[in-house]
Amino acid sequence: MARAPVGRQQLLDAARAELLEGNGTVDLHSLKRRSGLSTGALYHHFGSKAGLLVAVYEQFHAGLVAAIADDTLPDAQHWSARERARTRNFVAYHFGDPLAGLLLHRIAVEPEVAELEAGALARLMAAAGRNIRQGQLDGDIDAQIDAELAGSCIIGALRFGIADLLRRDPRPSIDEATERLWGVIAGALTFR
Repeated sequence: MARAPVGRQQLLDAARAELLEGNGTVDLHSLKRRSGLSTGALYHHFGSKAGLLVAVYEQFHAGLVAAIADDTLPDAQHWSARERARTRNFVAYHFGDPLAGLLLHRIAVEPEVAELEAGALARLMAAAGRNIRQGQLDGDIDAQIDAELAGSCIIGALRFGIADLLRRDPRPSIDEATERLWGVIAGALTFR
């Protein structure tokens, strides 16, 4: 794996820490102090503070995509068994990253991040639609369901459902959260 240019990863790590400490905000003076780098380094690597936030979100989203990728799933015979495992990976990834709640609640309202998230969600919805269509072709899901619409609805439910679960106190366990979200997914589809 290629290493990030010197300073870039320091700024990303410092930004994550600042976001956590600042409840979703980054103070440039604190960021400089924490990273040991100048404001010039921030502008060199990210163009702006907003560019830094975009990079933090991109890093988070890339990790999510890797966590729910097909190669992380068991070789299940039925669509529902495989997708329940994917749902658990989705929950575990979000619950394992202390920044997840802030990224989904506070930082996602930044215009640049909101635009990036919209694109990421569109890609996830398209992939979910293809996945459901494959489940229909395999005979695991009712063929009468609109696969693309179901995929969009499921991704929306997962996005806002995980945001809700991350806010809860006490937070449910990964297994409890998985079952709650899986119940929504299973309720949207008819399995055969």
